[in-house]
This record gives sequence, structure tokens and C-alpha cells, in this order.
Amino acid sequence: MKGTEVITKVGSVGLEFRFIINKHWYKKIIMSNEKELTVKEAFALAIQNHQNNSLQDAQNYYQKVLRIEPNNSPTLNNLGAIFKELGKHQKAKDCYEKAIVINPNYADAHNNLGVTFKDLGENQKAKGCYEKAIAINPNYADAHNNLGVTFKDLGENQKAKGCYEKAIAINPNYADAHCNLGLIFKELGENQKAKDCYEKVIEINPNYTNAHNNLGIIFQKLEEFQKAKGCYEKVIEINPNYTNAHFNLGVIFQELGEKQKAKDCFEKAIEINPNNADAHNNLGNIFKELGENQKAKNCYEKAIETNSNYTNAHFNLGILFQELGENQRAKDYYEKTIEIDPKHVNAHNNLLKSLYHVNNKSILFKKLESITKEDKMNAVIGSIFSRAKVKYGFKKKNPFCNDPLDYVLKTDLIEKYDFKNVVVDCVHNILKNGSLSNRTQTLITNGYQTAGNLFTNEDFNTKEIQRIIHTEIEKYQLRFKDSKEGFIKNWPTNYNLKGWLISLKKGGKLKAHMHDLGWLSGSIYVNVPPKLQTDSGNLVVCIDENENEKSIDVVTGSLCLFPSSLLHYTIPFEAVEERIVLAFDMRPN
Repeated sequence: MKGTEVITKVGSVGLEFRFIINKHWYKKIIMSNEKELTVKEAFALAIQNHQNNSLQDAQNYYQKVLRIEPNNSPTLNNLGAIFKELGKHQKAKDCYEKAIVINPNYADAHNNLGVTFKDLGENQKAKGCYEKAIAINPNYADAHNNLGVTFKDLGENQKAKGCYEKAIAINPNYADAHCNLGLIFKELGENQKAKDCYEKVIEINPNYTNAHNNLGIIFQKLEEFQKAKGCYEKVIEINPNYTNAHFNLGVIFQELGEKQKAKDCFEKAIEINPNNADAHNNLGNIFKELGENQKAKNCYEKAIETNSNYTNAHFNLGILFQELGENQRAKDYYEKTIEIDPKHVNAHNNLLKSLYHVNNKSILFKKLESITKEDKMNAVIGSIFSRAKVKYGFKKKNPFCNDPLDYVLKTDLIEKYDFKNVVVDCVHNILKNGSLSNRTQTLITNGYQTAGNLFTNEDFNTKEIQRIIHTEIEKYQLRFKDSKEGFIKNWPTNYNLKGWLISLKKGGKLKAHMHDLGWLSGSIYVNVPPKLQTDSGNLVVCIDENENEKSIDVVTGSLCLFPSSLLHYTIPFEAVEERIVLAFDMRPN
């Protein structure tokens, strides 16, 4: 079981504040140690230093102006901007509020006061300030953008979207608004629109690091890891100290099975930010994959030291101890994970597995009875109910599937479809292309598994294969539509497909496992070598390893569908020819 939970960091939302460069020149004289300055000259020097990021000098010159002209609202606004940049939010707030008292229709001061309230966590007050700025100047693009940021923080994504779109309508080249709109589309699951937004930002500003980083995250979500990798590498080229890009690149290398490169990335992220809990956690995952369990444990504990409520590190410590056979300690960490995040599905699932392996029937039975009352259902729950029935004689009805071996279905796709042209040629072209990477897979002997989701990879046209799978899933559901089993009665209204290729060579095999996140699992046999023995290369589905199992005689063109609660493995084969399978899960949305 893989302990990694990928956590990616989205770049910060753009907030604009303004300082005024050309307003209200005055002729009064300011005495300086160097010479006499007019208010105009002092203001100009303040602006020059402000633009050069010499904030203390800028502050001194603004204050010289205010000693002569205490009601100079542009200077108050700009001094507020200095205090904001120095993190002195209360002083910034006082400056903006004074500027507004002097000039109630000062849109920039209202906008900047809104930014300060946001910094102080007072979103409703920030919202009021931006709305006032827009009432004064309806074409104030920055205020529309900032109002969108506030709506996003308040969880009102549709209103945020409208604000960003208004800002872009006013200024089509407003990079921050395009980037922020991309964040909204990402959260709404509209990845193509998010991708378009980030690409537009990069067109406007090729060195906009957040857009490159966020575009990488979209490719990562689509499991197009090579494209994501390119995005993160571009961020690091622009800004070598961009911590999140190093971390995200490490996650990509982790997915691609390049452990040393992943390790280097996480260590670089920690070097830049020693309190990066995500990087400590994922570095632990690398050490775990390298078999260095003590180092892995140290990393997870460091992540927890940095953030005591860091669920992933508690969860991964549970996995580490579970794989070491220390199921009681694993149980404790899963329970801690659930205490922090009661909706952590994987922690609930793994806790159930730990309880099963601890061999404490009474605790396990209580947990299973509680699940029955709570009306919970997924493949892991179904698997543990089935295994507890075999091992302990547990008699409660399985909420997922009582008799999963009765719901294994084999179909000959060659009889129904143009299998060679639609499936075989497509898969062979994918493998010849060479752009797919392989992932770390400890379950496989003498073979490999492709990384990512084949069905979301834009480099390949798998639409016809997906159409066949969707059709056969519909037929499966119809075949068993009168069943009383939970996984049929509660068939997901919406689902997605995740697909990958598995190639095995002579003597190759796949160890017993299940697909925790699946509902219905399947495999299309693209090429099965000639059988030198009766069961060579067969698929075996089972309730528990080597118990209550069914061997399925698969050949080229076979499609097998079965409840994801079943364990499954393959029998080694002796032929020289490559065994190629397209495996997939139907996963509820």
C-alpha cells in the first residue's frame, strides 16, 4: 500500500494595492539636512525610493511631506502602503482611514484599506471597502479582483468568478485576475478552463511563477506527469527558491519512481524552509520506499513536530507500522488521524485492516457493527466483512457484497468489437510512444506498471477504449440489476475511470492486492502468451489470500469485471512473449 498522499500547494492569490505617483504637487519648503526640498521634490524622492524598495527612506520622505501637509491624502495612502509592506497593518489601516476622512471618494484608499482588513482576517470589512471603491470607480479592475479574492475566502466561488471576469473585462491583460480565475476553475473541477487561464497568464507574463506552478498542478491532477514536471522546472529556473515548486517536482519524481531525484527535491524544499511539514512527510515516504524505515519514521515525526495536527504524517506512520506488522501501533496512528480529520476515508479503511490483523475479534466485531448502523459502504469495508466471515465466522450482512465471487464476469471483446484496431493497436502505439513513465510497484515481479491515468492523458486517444469499457460496465449493471447486494443497489450515479498498463515478462506475476478506491475493477487482456500449463498467466480473484478463490482462464481479448472488494493476483507464466493488460477501476465521484 502506498503511503503517499500528494499534497500540492497552489500559488498565492494576487492582491493589488496602489501608491500614487503623480498627484498634488506642492510648493512649500521642507528643510532637509542636505538642502531645502519642496514638497514636490520630497514626494518625488519618496516615490523613487518606494519603487526601488528602499522602504525606510521612502517612509522618511513621506513623513517629511506630512509634517508640512498633514492632510495630504495621497501621501497618507502611500505611507499606508509602506506600512503594509512592512507588515505594520494597524499603522497602514490608520493611514488609509485618515486619507478617506480627508477625501471620502478616494477609491485607492478604500481599496488599500480593504487589503489591510484582509491581512487582518476581517473579510467582511474588506468586502465593504472594495465595494465602496467600485461604487466610486466602477472600472477599478484591482478592486474587482480583490473583491473576488474575498469572496473566494468566504467560500463564494461563483461570486469570486464573476469579480475576476469583470476585472479581466476591464483589463484583458490583468495577469493576477486570470491566475485567480484559474484557481476558481480548478476548485470547480473545470481543469481545462483552469489550464486556459494559466496559459493566458504565461502569455501575458512568461515569468509569472505562480501560473507555471499552478499549471503544473493541473497537469498533475490529470496525471500528465511529464508536462507537470516541465512546469515545475520552469518555476525553479525563474525562482530557484520557490519552495512549493521543489516540493511539487519531488512529488512528480516520486510518481515516476525516480526516488533519488524526489529525495533531492524534498531535501531542497526543507533547506529553503526547514518547517515544511509536507516535504518532511514526503521525504519520509521516499526513505520508506528505499527500505530505510528508521529514517522514514524520523521524517514523519519531524513533520508532526512541525505541525502536530498534520494528518498525512500520522497516517503514514500508521502505514509504516502496519507494514512492519506492528498493527497495534498502526491502529493508534490511524485513530489519531481520524481524531484530527474524522472524514479521512483512507484512515478509516486502514484502521479496519489493522483491527482485522490485530486478531482482536471483539473490537473488530464492534467496529463492523458500527459500520452497519452508520450505513457506510466501500470496497475496503466489503473486503473486511468478507474476510472476517471466513476467518472468524462473522455473520452480519456485508453492506458492499456478501458473495463477491458470484459477481465476477468474463467477456470476450473480440466477438463484440474491432478489438485489434481499437484496443491492441492503440495500446501498442502508446507503448511505442515511450512518453509514459513507469511507477514504483512492489507488487510486480518481472514487469512494470505505467504511471498516471491513461484515460486523462491528452497525448493518447483512448476514447474508443473508454466507450467499450463504459458500455460493458452498463451491461454489467443491467445483468445484476435485480441483485440485493449493496454495491449494485447503490451503484454510483457518477463515476470516473482510472486506467493503467501492466506488462509482465516470462515468470512475471502480480501479488495479491485490492483496489481500495475502486467500486468495480476490471482488466482487458491485450496480449496473453500461449499457455504452457493449464493455468499459466491466469487471473485469480479471492476473498483472502489462497482461500475462497476463483481462477479465471484469460486469453487475448478477455475482459474481466469484478467487485473491487475482491483481492486478486496472477499466476506466473513460462512463455517468452510479453503479457500486456489494461487494468482499470470504476471510481465513484
